[in-house]
Amino acid sequence: MNNKSNLEHAHRDIELIYMIKGQLQVKISNNTYHLNQSDFILVNSNEFHSFQSEKDNLFVVFHFNYLELSSLLAHKNLVFNCNSIDCSHSSDKEFIVVIEELLSVYMQQHQDSEVESLEKTFKLISLLKLKYLKSSNQLEIQSYSTSKGQNERLAEIMEYIQSNYREPLTLEEVAGLHYISVPYLSKFFKKQTGKTFSQYLNEIRLAHAVNELVNSNKPITRIALDNGFPNLAAFNRVFNESYQLKPVEYRKQMSGAADKEVVSTVEISNQESKEAFTELRQYLKSSEDQRFQTLPSSTDALNSEIVKIGKLEVNTKYWNKLLNVGYARDLLNSDMQEQITQLQNELRFTYARFWGLFGDDMLVEDRSGGTITFNFSNPNKILDFLVKHKLRPFIELGPKPKIIQKAIGETIVVQTISERSLEDWKNLYRAFLLQCIERYGIEEVETWYFEMWKPHMDVFNTSVQDKKDFLDKVRNNQFVDLSQLKEYFNIFSEFKKNTTELIPLAKVGGCGLSMDLEGDKLDLLLEQWKKEEIQPDFLSISLYPIEIDRDKYRVPVKNLHSNNPNYVLGKLNEVRKALKKAGFDGLELNVTEWNISISNRNYLNDSCFKATYMVKNIVENLNQNKVNMLGYWLFSDIFSDFRDSKNLLHGGAGMVTKTGIKKPSYHAFALLKQLGEILVAKGDHYIVTKRSGDRYQVICFNYKHFNYSYYLHPEGSMGIDEQYDIFENNETLNLSLEIQGLVNGRYRIRELRLNRNHGSVLDEWLKFGAVDDMKPDEVEYFKQICVPSMKVEHHVVENQSIVLKGKLKPHEVRLIEFNLLFNDL
Repeated sequence: MNNKSNLEHAHRDIELIYMIKGQLQVKISNNTYHLNQSDFILVNSNEFHSFQSEKDNLFVVFHFNYLELSSLLAHKNLVFNCNSIDCSHSSDKEFIVVIEELLSVYMQQHQDSEVESLEKTFKLISLLKLKYLKSSNQLEIQSYSTSKGQNERLAEIMEYIQSNYREPLTLEEVAGLHYISVPYLSKFFKKQTGKTFSQYLNEIRLAHAVNELVNSNKPITRIALDNGFPNLAAFNRVFNESYQLKPVEYRKQMSGAADKEVVSTVEISNQESKEAFTELRQYLKSSEDQRFQTLPSSTDALNSEIVKIGKLEVNTKYWNKLLNVGYARDLLNSDMQEQITQLQNELRFTYARFWGLFGDDMLVEDRSGGTITFNFSNPNKILDFLVKHKLRPFIELGPKPKIIQKAIGETIVVQTISERSLEDWKNLYRAFLLQCIERYGIEEVETWYFEMWKPHMDVFNTSVQDKKDFLDKVRNNQFVDLSQLKEYFNIFSEFKKNTTELIPLAKVGGCGLSMDLEGDKLDLLLEQWKKEEIQPDFLSISLYPIEIDRDKYRVPVKNLHSNNPNYVLGKLNEVRKALKKAGFDGLELNVTEWNISISNRNYLNDSCFKATYMVKNIVENLNQNKVNMLGYWLFSDIFSDFRDSKNLLHGGAGMVTKTGIKKPSYHAFALLKQLGEILVAKGDHYIVTKRSGDRYQVICFNYKHFNYSYYLHPEGSMGIDEQYDIFENNETLNLSLEIQGLVNGRYRIRELRLNRNHGSVLDEWLKFGAVDDMKPDEVEYFKQICVPSMKVEHHVVENQSIVLKGKLKPHEVRLIEFNLLFNDL
């Protein structure tokens, strides 16, 4: 408002006013308040109030639906004493923070921000109830020196009038409803309020009508009738008696239309709106920065640790054994082969995992002559390529479909494989193994892995006599169809018998158990498998941080993202305990898939966050739970390329974009590859390793976990420029490592930094304009610039120790290599 005022008005809604800039005079009933920046005041339902502004200002008004709020709080006659001007409260600062959080959500203008807005709104309502809610008798009728019974009666009468002022109320009607005579009510009401019944009723009607004159486009006649006046003439008369002004004149004054044409008013209004939004954004940013500065900050706190080179252990590199390629047909893609060639030259994985080798699109069966003959030309092209590039096949068998998922429960593509009888599978598989032995030699094929896929176990909806019986069945896993397990064990046994007969040393295992969907069935699976004559050479599982939400009977109803930052470590602990319990303590454990999400449409996959997530979990689980392989899902965005993925980035889970640009996840593997074979020490933010010849490697990282807002948004709904707005904080990590026990001498120190400024394709694309029409030379430019930074320096160690210091930005991974220079000894 700029040098304006409005008439006294009222409404059923509860109104909260929060000051952003300037000053505002607010009159509520007979009290006047002067609001300055960051002041707030609440106007209760049906309270008469008005605003007056001497100069330019900016404030925000929140309206709460009275009936919904009353129902939500289970409280009749809601009245709040919420006023930061002359009723200062210990919770005022907290209340302001929540107001500004809600405003920040509103300013983001997401299409999907409704849930987050509701979360903030309920937080605000919770504070209102806990800190500011008062009983109606304390406030509404505190000026009336009457007995408790009279107060309650007056409160009921006033509440009835305020709830029904739109109706043609009469003194007789109200008196009858409260079982009192008309003369008594008239005298009683005048004595307690100082006004006649009709005066009070007209004030209520008029106050609500004034509110609609300013805040709605309704015709004045409709406003009069909607607020209980019998006709327009009656409304005009009451309005003029109170304000010496006609309603139409007042509306013109408040809209500014008296002296301006309508078009110019709209233009000014739009311009004012833009300015208001700009000022509000600036205010919220300034307020957030100020709060951040007043809070204890870890950016200044030094995380100092001493690493003594003493007892050393083997650094088991379990994370770069298995490369998930995905669907077999994709391996025939020349772009995919080019990317794998580059990866093997730089990172050197041991196994390439894929499935769909016998899919319909691989054309392995010819049924044209009345009998089935096999054509392994396409599978052999894949195997030839992998063997040539020193990648051993890790083949997942069975009719597993290719699925591209956008989020939990939201699938983009499902590419199924035709079912075969067990006899057909056996014949096809045996023929395949025989030709592999002939083509590559048994010494090569016996190094391969064969994984038998199992569809998800179902839950029966069998009839249950009573709830207790139902719960007992759930607890005892009796709702799992054990015949499904038996069928899987039979299939697995046939495949393993054929494999062992032809290639005795090859490993056959399964079953790719999805710990998020079926983790609670692991004990049952292992218990039943232990009873089988033929048992697996390894257990394979997949790990995605998804947890099952259950109903009151503990039956799964939906899956939710886990907010546990140590989900992977916790699940692996559970798996190892289950293996030991079932008598499989020494069984090889392979995590054939793991990632932060199953989504292939989430820009977090392209961000620096993914690099720190990978490094943090790999370091945390190092030499824990006897994990043989940890297969990151997945290698390339080519797997998830579809009609909606025309841009440079589409949120695919790959380490490399479909055009071959390396993502932070790829660089994370490149940095991890530099770690030595000897583990010196590891901590929450670092790992120190060693190679022979006094060569040391340190990787440190500043991992940030999600804040609450990540779990409120549908996955993949955040905009490309909002990927870093969903984390617990944006603090730097001030890390100091003193490594003791070194040989004195001159060391060469090389440092590589992976962060948002160096090596992040997402951030570079944002700086580039996030255009959707990238040219080939521009893609090549990205391949050149999306790399970590590097610097080299020298340092002389004199006291057998070196101190490595650095301030790591959020989502940064840093590799520091220091080698003793023998020619300087």
